[in-house]
Amino acid sequence: MRLIDTHAHLDFPKLSEDIEATLLAAREAGVERIVTIGASRGLESNYRALAIARAHANIRCTAGIHPHDASMATDEIVAIIEDEFAGLDEVVAIGEAGLDYHYDYAPKDVQQAVFRRFLQMAKRHDKPIIIHSREAEEDTIRLLHEEQVRGGILHCFTGSQKLAEQALELDFYISFSGIVTFNSGAELLAIAASVPADRILVETDSPYLAPIPFRGRTNQPAYVRHTAEKIATARGVELEVFAEQVWENAARVFGWP
Repeated sequence: MRLIDTHAHLDFPKLSEDIEATLLAAREAGVERIVTIGASRGLESNYRALAIARAHANIRCTAGIHPHDASMATDEIVAIIEDEFAGLDEVVAIGEAGLDYHYDYAPKDVQQAVFRRFLQMAKRHDKPIIIHSREAEEDTIRLLHEEQVRGGILHCFTGSQKLAEQALELDFYISFSGIVTFNSGAELLAIAASVPADRILVETDSPYLAPIPFRGRTNQPAYVRHTAEKIATARGVELEVFAEQVWENAARVFGWP
């Protein structure tokens, strides 16, 4: 059985301080591939993610700016991400980018403007966009339609059934994290059970959101197995069958055969 963690932040200190131990634990859990995300604090995370991908044959990376940091996304920084990262083979997606109205660390109009730029970048480079959308469903879908974007990933999905259906209509993949294992995650698990087999992904979003039975600890790619097990059971399929489907889906969306 082979698993992939489609969204981890390996450059964050809790994982990068002993990255070889993190990767060994992942391999022992059957996690053969990881996508590490460039996302935060201007360019720093993107450079670190790229370095990790270049150092490990089973890791790819992305390049973007998290909506929390949208106010840092100057014209210069966005241009550097496009010029230095977007066209690289190691960079399999643009993002994460998107909208987060829960914390409002950046003004909504700034978040939307930056999100548009990354949507446009993804289109120019024919790469999927990895979207962070929290309490911003209407604006997320509106911007996707306005920018005529088809295909990408709604990561760490916590939205409604309606959002899932709207995203699927735009050829998006829906990625679920350890939240589906929480006692509060029953509604989300039901959505995960309903997503078409060829459009579902799993992730850790580590070092955050460790699944049960590790909730409260530092999350890591090895734990994606527990999320996959929970969803496989809800879908009524064997873990091995579900894991292979997710592997094929990830290979397709990331262009990573």
